[in-house]
Amino acid sequence: MTRSVGPRPSPPVSPARAARPAGGARDEGAAPSIDRENANVALRLAIGKDGLGLELARPARLECLDVSELVVRLPHVRFPFDVSGGVAKFRHKRGELERLTVELDTRKLARWAEPKLRGLLSAGPSSVSVEARRLGVTITVSGRTTKAAAHAHVAALAFEASLLTSGDDLVVVVHDARGANLTSPPSALALRAMATLLGSTAAREGSRFVLSKPTTQLVRRLLPEAGVRAPSGDDVRLGGTGEADGVLVFVLVRDGAPVEIEPEATLAAEVAALVREGDNARFAGDFGRARALDVAALERAPRHPEIARRIAEIDGLAGKRAEAALATLRAAAGAERLHLGTLAGELALEAGDPSSAIASFLRAAEREPSHVVSALTHAAAAHVTKDPYDALSWLDEAVARAPRLAELRWERARRRLEGGRLEEAKADLQELEAMAEGTRERLDVLRRGADLYRSVSLGDAAADLYERALLYRPDDPAALAGLGVALAQEGRHARGAALLAHAIEVAGARGEATAWMELELARILGEQLRDRPAAVARLRAIPDEAKEAIAARGLEGRLRSVLGDFAGASLAFARLRERAGHDPAALPWLVEAANFETSRGDLHAAQRHAGAALAISPKDEPLLALYRDLGERIAGIAGLKPAPLPVESVEATQILEPGLPGLPLVELEPAFERPAPPELDEAQAEERIESLTRAVQADPTNDAAVDELVLLLSRLGRSMELLALLSARLEDAPPDRRDELLPKHKETLKLLEAEARSAGREAEADLFRMAHDAS
Repeated sequence: MTRSVGPRPSPPVSPARAARPAGGARDEGAAPSIDRENANVALRLAIGKDGLGLELARPARLECLDVSELVVRLPHVRFPFDVSGGVAKFRHKRGELERLTVELDTRKLARWAEPKLRGLLSAGPSSVSVEARRLGVTITVSGRTTKAAAHAHVAALAFEASLLTSGDDLVVVVHDARGANLTSPPSALALRAMATLLGSTAAREGSRFVLSKPTTQLVRRLLPEAGVRAPSGDDVRLGGTGEADGVLVFVLVRDGAPVEIEPEATLAAEVAALVREGDNARFAGDFGRARALDVAALERAPRHPEIARRIAEIDGLAGKRAEAALATLRAAAGAERLHLGTLAGELALEAGDPSSAIASFLRAAEREPSHVVSALTHAAAAHVTKDPYDALSWLDEAVARAPRLAELRWERARRRLEGGRLEEAKADLQELEAMAEGTRERLDVLRRGADLYRSVSLGDAAADLYERALLYRPDDPAALAGLGVALAQEGRHARGAALLAHAIEVAGARGEATAWMELELARILGEQLRDRPAAVARLRAIPDEAKEAIAARGLEGRLRSVLGDFAGASLAFARLRERAGHDPAALPWLVEAANFETSRGDLHAAQRHAGAALAISPKDEPLLALYRDLGERIAGIAGLKPAPLPVESVEATQILEPGLPGLPLVELEPAFERPAPPELDEAQAEERIESLTRAVQADPTNDAAVDELVLLLSRLGRSMELLALLSARLEDAPPDRRDELLPKHKETLKLLEAEARSAGREAEADLFRMAHDAS
């Protein structure tokens, strides 16, 4: 039974000190005063049968830790002793730490970690959640965005941190890292996160963080604040642990029996030893070296799932290694027990297998202990599927697991609106508005909600939200412009156009982008108010680099054709084709451009538009029919027969671009004297080309695949793709292979030059001639 002696009353104040004016200067020789009564650490004397000691008078806080018990024995103080001076009398005595109890509240830990992990996954703050278990935690870090974030692809990282003992030291092992929508390997991000949190208190050894004599470190930071000499912490070890309501309790006692370590922590420590050098390279950002070291470790520990995960996550982010990464995971023993986040699904998606990707996403989401990563994995499955009912079902599951993740609610609201479930979408928008903090976030939420309604032509609902948004910022150009479009959708075209014009003026004065506003105003002017010249002027103001440029060029061509400006329309459609690239939004405009040029009789221009559309959607049957029809009509005008030439042998194969009159026949060089691929119909040839393209991307040195791809592209008359393939291989090919490919490269340039000249594109033909002469 100990008797605690609290702080004694303060001694009487001397007359000289009492007479000194408040705030007056201190005497030169006076000792500095320390306010120990209001310090974070308060101590009291403890008297027991073993003698005198010190203990905490109340729990003390250190960073994210709560020290609830601290007992220091003073072995050099013998009976009898005078305790009339209180703690101050014994503060210089050297003591021995007997017992220390530390509590780690995971909620406090998460709040403490958030500012430290700012910028880990994305620019700006991070959200952190921590889930406790005995001798370890699951830490989840996610990029925090505003409630009106424009997409649902939020980055999230989850990893396990397990605790082990090593003599007087404690070891934290980081393992089982995974995530969603990450731009760096999860294992590397987890190491950086733990290094940031532990700082200089731990020494990193691969994925092991060693806290050397943590009790000594802790008391040296804690007790000097109370004016007490730090005691010796030797032989104080972890003797017991517990967890309740998210609070981890660690009891450290002198000469205590070692605590039983969890099996997963032991296994994680073994992996950490195997991949120590690889983790050091991974932490430094040298992923190529890390992968090479991981492969060497995998040879020492064949089919180890954790090593396979590390290799696969590097391959997945490197790109074009999906098949290899999937094979690595499948070959690992017990890989089905790994928590992979979205890794396996993303690899299957890259490999062109969406069904397997969805299955992988759902399987990973069901097993994932981190609620945020599980929610984002469900959202990834919803993003891939083409079934709207499945997508909404998985988004419901995602929102249930992470209800505070606003981006998931936005995605579900959008899907519900597109599916006609208006009341349910309205409930999501109301939840998002309730989650908003401050007027700025509320304005953003109202404005984005109105944008959603406007995107499905619900002008009345959109106008209501835009008007509410303008309450917070009456001159907000985006809200003004949105309100103008919404009013136009409800039939108030003139008022809508006026609001859009005003919004453009306000945004222009502030230097903000106005391209989408110009496009919407042009639509109203040209389609509702019939002022087509003014609409064309607005469309011309949209630069080609803007994302709205495709729609602007297409609408400009349409309006100019209605006005009778056929040359201007043709030029606008040509600019559209140059800007289209592989953007699916350009597809309907390119078809319209092809039909326009056909009506004018310029079949070559129409075929170029149709070809650009086929580059975006190569298996579109109506597009293929349109392209073939144009080719037949061009060939018929020139008196040519567009039937494909038979292939008797590779040496005699001749290429004639369909639909282009007067082109020379070009023979393949003997370098390609290989057995010709079997005759395939068009669909089979397309499938074979896709398969060969993937094979060449995975292994550019696969000469057999390259040669077969050259033959198929030649047979189908896809000269530009053939040129791209040959140019890429010539850059990296060894001298002997280059000698084989170079003649074919030159012949393809000759063919493209002839095609350009027959179509009247002399400048383009000259470029091909220059490339031919330079090769």
